[in-house]
Amino acid sequence: MSAIRIERTHNRGLDAAKQEAESLAEDLTEKFGLKYGWQGETLAFKGSGAKGEIHCASDSIALTLELSFVLRPFKTRIEQEVHKYLDAFAAK
Repeated sequence: MSAIRIERTHNRGLDAAKQEAESLAEDLTEKFGLKYGWQGETLAFKGSGAKGEIHCASDSIALTLELSFVLRPFKTRIEQEVHKYLDAFAAK
């Protein structure tokens, strides 16, 4: 599997980070058919082709995403989209 790890600091608080993680997970679910659920402050997701987690804190949000062989050719594109998503959140 090919991994993507991205972390951003923010000053929006834990609730905002969790809302953003939920929104990102919904987007990933729509695009890749993932299922997700919360385990404390971490949103874990899994599907055919990808699995990972988004850890939320009051001052940071961190995504780890592992892509299967099938999605590996799309790693750069997926990584760019996640960077844009988290950059927009951190800039708010």
